[in-house]
Order: sequence, then C-alpha cells, then structure tokens
Amino acid sequence: MKTRISIILLFISLALLMIYAADVQWGFLPLSPSVRGGGLGGSAVILSIIAFAISLKERSSIVVILLLINGGLIVGGMAAVYSQDSQGTTKGHLQTIFGTMGLGILLIVLGIVKIVMTRRRSV
Repeated sequence: MKTRISIILLFISLALLMIYAADVQWGFLPLSPSVRGGGLGGSAVILSIIAFAISLKERSSIVVILLLINGGLIVGGMAAVYSQDSQGTTKGHLQTIFGTMGLGILLIVLGIVKIVMTRRRSV
C-alpha cells in the first residue's frame, strides 16, 4: 500500500513537472515565473520527497525510476534555461537556476539511495 501511494505521488509530481515545462514553452497558464516555479516545481519536489519517505522501507524499482526521472527533468530543464539565458543572467537568476538544479540533484540522490536500499533488502 505504501508503494502504491508513493507511485501515485511521483506520477502527480511528474505531471506537475510536465505542466511546468509546457507552460515555460507555450505560456498557457497566467502565472509569473516565480509563482509557476514555486507552485508547480516546488510542489513536484515536495511530493517526490514525501513519496521517498513513505516508501523508505519498501522495495520498489518503479519508485527509483520515477525519482530519477523527476530529478533528471529538473536538472535538464534548468540546464536548458541556463544555456538559453547565459549571456543575460543576473546573480539572483543564477542562484535560482543552480538552487533548483540542486533540488533536482537531491531527487537523483534519493533515487540512488533507494537503489542501494532496495538491493540490500533483496540480499
């Protein structure tokens, strides 16, 4: 049951990240970048961390895969934003980009921790 809840939370998180990316590309939501980042991106990170905590003692490769995908999307998206705006970035803008990349890296690390924990439980 805990694994199912975690998977559902991670799919919601993935959906939020996809909506975030689509809105950055096409701008269909009337949100400022800070509200979009906090509301969609921040919620996705929080849901992913909660999903990891819920499934901490459970074996699940799906949870691992979804954590790695969510973290990879965040890191990749922020790398794309940085590469597009690298000439006109300000110090505050860079802090936001690299801080957000740090959250993506955190999700990737949680996925790796989950891999190690899953392998230890299966041995």
